[in-house]
Order: sequence, then C-alpha cells, then structure tokens
Amino acid sequence: MGLYVYGLMRAREARVAVSAGTSKLALATVESGDLAALVTDASESAARIRREAVTGHADVLQAAFEHGPVLPLRFGTVMPDSHAVIRDLLEPRMDSLLARLDALEGKAEMLVNATYLEEPLLRSILKQDHSLMRAVERMRSLPPAATHFERVRIGEAIAGAVAARRAADANAMIGELRPLAVAVRVSEPHHPRTALGASFLVERSRLDSFDAAVERLSERHAGEAQFKLIGPMPAHSFADHEWEAAPTRANGDIVSAWA
Repeated sequence: MGLYVYGLMRAREARVAVSAGTSKLALATVESGDLAALVTDASESAARIRREAVTGHADVLQAAFEHGPVLPLRFGTVMPDSHAVIRDLLEPRMDSLLARLDALEGKAEMLVNATYLEEPLLRSILKQDHSLMRAVERMRSLPPAATHFERVRIGEAIAGAVAARRAADANAMIGELRPLAVAVRVSEPHHPRTALGASFLVERSRLDSFDAAVERLSERHAGEAQFKLIGPMPAHSFADHEWEAAPTRANGDIVSAWA
C-alpha cells in the first residue's frame, strides 16, 4: 500500500512532532539530511482517510505545526516506500524545501472569510439605485408569468451591483489587514454572497493584532456581513516562495500546488 505523506518539516522538529503524539496513527518520519517527511503506513491510514477525509489530514498537519513550520502536501499523497520518498521528494529539492521552511519560520496562515447577509445586501443595493428599486417594485405588482424577462434583467443588474460592491469592500478590507501580514492571497468568490475570501501570512508576534483588526472589521460591518477567521494554521497557501517576490496575487486554490 506504500506510505501516506502528510507534509515536510525540518528533521529535528519532525522527530519532536512524532514523539509528541501528533497523530492517533503510527506517524513516523522519513529523513534525508535536515529534511523529513511525516508519513504513516497507507494501509493503516486508508480507513481513517475514508472516515475523516480532509479533516484527518489537516489535523495531523495542525498538530505538527505546533513544533515548527510545515510544508503541507496535497490530501491523498501516497508514495511506494521510504526510498521513493527520499529519492523523488526529499533529495531532488532539499535545498529549496529547507529554504521554504526557513522562510515560514515564526509565521502562520490566517484565513478570513466574509459573507454578506442576503436581505441587508439587497436593501443596500436597491437603496443606492433608485431606478432598480422602482423596477423591483413594479415587478412585484405583476404576475410572475408576465415578468420573466424583467426578472432576468433585474437579476443580472443585481449580480453586477453585488460584484462591484464585493470588489470595493474586499479592497478596503485587504487594505486594512495587509499592513499586518507578510503576504496575501485572495481566493475567487465561492458563493454569490462572498464578500472576501483571503489567506494572510502573519508573523506569530502579530497574531493578536491581526485578530483584533478582523474583529474591528466584523464590528464595522455588523448587520451587513458575517466574518469567520480560521487559524493560526500551517501555510497551505504559501508553501512556495512566490509570495516573497509577489506578496499579493489571486489564487483560487488554497491547497499548496508544489507537491
């Protein structure tokens, strides 16, 4: 069945993570020089993968993250044996992988999601566009069968207004949080009412300040949007070094793509 590989760490910290009981599974390290992979027997992990899916994978990485920086691998990464892990994963890119881990020292990812509340959003958009408000009121006074094309037109107009609102609000939110982060990656909206979905790489020493800034945003937008802050967690969105050259770029996939 081979080895299920969760992520990479510096060898000394990986050994500490394993000895600390990071996972209920028989977690082990495969090491080459100063670099190590966190692995478990794939046959042992198979049932747990089916039960816990991505959550179980993330739990192992989160627990290991308490002992040092982690480079997460994609969920479901399986390699034939320890020799393959060393030959195909660790040794070919050892210097660059260790450099990535060093770059992530003392940093954590914070995921900020903001979702508009439907009724307040619609009221706000109609309040700012009187012609659209009149069109909605006129449509409501007519039978549905007589307003099909009007409904389509109004729906498109509202969708455009939401997109414009999202762009303005997201830029303002990112502008407020960006000074507290080393790097930012913005996700494509996953829902029509998404106001913001962004990952921030934050120095651990600034986590309290970042949390307070998100709380201020939440209070300012109370009644308009709901905020969710996830973290601190391993830097899934910043596993590569691209953020050092381009600290802000759109990226719809927050799972690290290097593995």
